[in-house]
Amino acid sequence: MFFWYDCLVSIASTIWFAVSWYLYTDHSLPEKDVDPSKKEKYERAFLMETYISLFILLLLRIVHIYFAFVVTRYYKNVMSKSNYSRVSTENIDLEDTTMGRDAHPVKPAID
Repeated sequence: MFFWYDCLVSIASTIWFAVSWYLYTDHSLPEKDVDPSKKEKYERAFLMETYISLFILLLLRIVHIYFAFVVTRYYKNVMSKSNYSRVSTENIDLEDTTMGRDAHPVKPAID
């Protein structure tokens, strides 16, 4: 199914772009003279940003895989029930307009 192909391509591209961003992006501070406390804060912030980004990416991929399973199950369910049987209409009055209500005649309006 196309949805599984899309899921696999999406997972592969996400891994590729995440790894290339992490490896090829300069993550150092732009300033030349950096005091150790500022550098430590920056490294902790970068590490937190990395974990949050990975969590969001993994969550989105898990949701994508879940919906791939849902779409596949729906497709298999529809395909397995494709042989519909014809409903007999011999005992059904097609001109009956009471729709299950009592078949009492409507009283005329009094003027």
